[in-house]
Amino acid sequence: MSDSVGSAPAGGPRGPAPVPKGMRLQALAWSVAFLAGLGLAVWGHQTLRAATTPRPIPPHPESIVTLAPSVTETVFAVGLGPSVTGVTSYCRYPPEVETLPKVAGFSDVNVEAILRLRPDLVILPVDKTATAAELSRLGLTVMPLDTRNLEGLMHAMTELGAATGRGREAELALDRIRSAIAYAREKARGKPKPRVLFSVMHSYAGVGYISEITAAGNDGFFSNLIEICGGVNAYEGRLPFPTLSREAIFQLNPDVVIDLLQNEADAPDAMKGWLQLGNISAVRRARVYIFTEESDTVPGPRAWKTIRKVSDAIQPDPPLPRGETEDAGEGGSEGPGFTAVSGAPGVVTSNSGALAGTVANSAAPGGTSGKAGALADSAASPAAPDGMAGASDGTASGPSASAPASESL
Repeated sequence: MSDSVGSAPAGGPRGPAPVPKGMRLQALAWSVAFLAGLGLAVWGHQTLRAATTPRPIPPHPESIVTLAPSVTETVFAVGLGPSVTGVTSYCRYPPEVETLPKVAGFSDVNVEAILRLRPDLVILPVDKTATAAELSRLGLTVMPLDTRNLEGLMHAMTELGAATGRGREAELALDRIRSAIAYAREKARGKPKPRVLFSVMHSYAGVGYISEITAAGNDGFFSNLIEICGGVNAYEGRLPFPTLSREAIFQLNPDVVIDLLQNEADAPDAMKGWLQLGNISAVRRARVYIFTEESDTVPGPRAWKTIRKVSDAIQPDPPLPRGETEDAGEGGSEGPGFTAVSGAPGVVTSNSGALAGTVANSAAPGGTSGKAGALADSAASPAAPDGMAGASDGTASGPSASAPASESL
């Protein structure tokens, strides 16, 4: 008998066995899962790329948030002040920032407050990497600036000006700094290089008794100023902001001391403290200077003023013969940015004429033996955040501390 139409011949090849319905559904589910996973992977890669790829800087930003005093001053210096909508609680200059919303403190950043301002540009110090990454993930445009040293500051001003169409304004601000550098280098040409200790914060064991200081280390903003102005840093270690004990100060034995204070009211006690270190060269030669201008504590565009003051302190005009001192006279005398203090020949404060005579005979130089102990960094202060050099919480340790003086340089 012949096979029925459409049937396979007897003994011939058979077609594939039908796939059970359950297996077909499982295969379909695996296919859907694979395609979904592939889609998620592509989406995730694009999202990660968007979060990690720097967004272009808007050429004409309309809302700028700044997260450090030096950054704020730099933004204003290049003519972008009208666009600033949020700053930190430590920003003081120019005066108009006082009325702006405060979106950050010393080390804390209020991300929600920043988002509410809807900025098209957030500018912050280059070392605030975690904050920059978080803000970028939230879709904000972030621009880090490096103002930790003078070269970085000048580059930051150029970079910001070029990115926002404010190159001319940036150059005008830079010309002041370049002029001050030229002034300092010319004044120091061919002269001996004194060893300079730059103090940025105190810790007091008692009123007028310095127990330790936070000093400016090497390869930072203040160390740059020492070199430009014809000195060498008395501290030769590698810490950015070393904490130096009283004994360490004696062993360093600097030729010049420059002390930064944010609060002028602390100047008399600070002066008493230095006068008690009478065996160090800076006190013997009346080469202790206290700066109390707020601009001296911020590595920003007003650095030109600080450079000239540091130059006049390190390389006085006319030069002092070694071993001689400047006589302040009875009532104090005015110099280039300094006021001499009556009763303490040559020990001077900057821009604080009201202090003349307040430290008279407060402490006799000497009275403490020098080289009382081996030089040691008693503690390594972290790299100071902008505007607040020294300990990470912005205060010095000890029973009584002076106001923190300088800026994540």
